[in-house]
Amino acid sequence: MAFMCGCCTDDQGQAVEALGSAIDQLDDKPKLAVPSAPDEAKFGENVTVASPRNDREFEVVIEKTAGDPRIGLDISVVGGKVLKVWKVKDGLVNEWNKTQPTELQVKAGDAVVAVNGKRGSAEQLLEQVSKGTKVSILVSRGMFA
Repeated sequence: MAFMCGCCTDDQGQAVEALGSAIDQLDDKPKLAVPSAPDEAKFGENVTVASPRNDREFEVVIEKTAGDPRIGLDISVVGGKVLKVWKVKDGLVNEWNKTQPTELQVKAGDAVVAVNGKRGSAEQLLEQVSKGTKVSILVSRGMFA
């Protein structure tokens, strides 16, 4: 596998963090220091999300209700670290999609790479989805293309 590295400075001459190889991005520990989100955020509170690492990642924020707690995704675990979206079904993600521009809608083939600010094993991602009422999902597009 080829090693990709980007580093140097931003347009103001300030040092920026280097990006490691694709393998580094699969480590259990994130390359960026991101504070953990609270176990349960209340509506209206800020939820810390894992920072998008590239322009293919975007955030989806949904709120589970007693009447409809379904996320509405058919998913499978890929490599123990990522949840691949196979289908968006009726549920909260589908409701999110209805209010978003096409490029910010969750689609089959997308990958869930972090939940509530936490990257890690697929088991940890699924655990985060089940916690709290407000869920922040970091989605990556094109990972399986």
